[in-house]
Amino acid sequence: MSEPVEVKPDRARLALRVLTLDGLMIGLSIVLTRLMSLNVPIGGGLGARIGLGHLPIVFTGIVAGPVSGLLVGAAADLVGFVIWPSGPFIIWQITAIAALNGVIPWAFVKLGWPRSRTARTWIGVSVTRLVLNVGWLPLVLHGVMKLPYWPVLAGQAAGSVVMIPATAFLTVALVQAFERAGFAHVRS
Repeated sequence: MSEPVEVKPDRARLALRVLTLDGLMIGLSIVLTRLMSLNVPIGGGLGARIGLGHLPIVFTGIVAGPVSGLLVGAAADLVGFVIWPSGPFIIWQITAIAALNGVIPWAFVKLGWPRSRTARTWIGVSVTRLVLNVGWLPLVLHGVMKLPYWPVLAGQAAGSVVMIPATAFLTVALVQAFERAGFAHVRS
């Protein structure tokens, strides 16, 4: 008797699955960011945005890997800006912030400590939000758009009180649902 042949995943099928997921998450991020967010003007410009636009980016990074998360974040920011402009065209730092939202949570989830993936997801989402949106974004908006630093920082910090638990909770729920549906391994 011969050994059973090990079936290797079809690379084309996996690539198509990842590209489809990326496209859906780009569209969902644009809709959640541009149409279903609360925009808080501060100092004559958009100082804070409260919404779930980062959720699809974080989710994609965790289930499809950091490259997909990075691409979804950058594409959602750039395409979203073209469709619905808000501010001067392409502030690269804001695109970088959106892109890193798909990488940093993935890194925390892959660390392996603490043992609970749920805890790692919460830590990753919290660190990402605090470093990028509360730390870096007010500096960018102050430097490029001349928005007042402290009010923007306060707006981002206040929004984070709501957005960190909402994003972390929904990310954990979506990843678990994704796995239960049989799509646990979208990457090769």
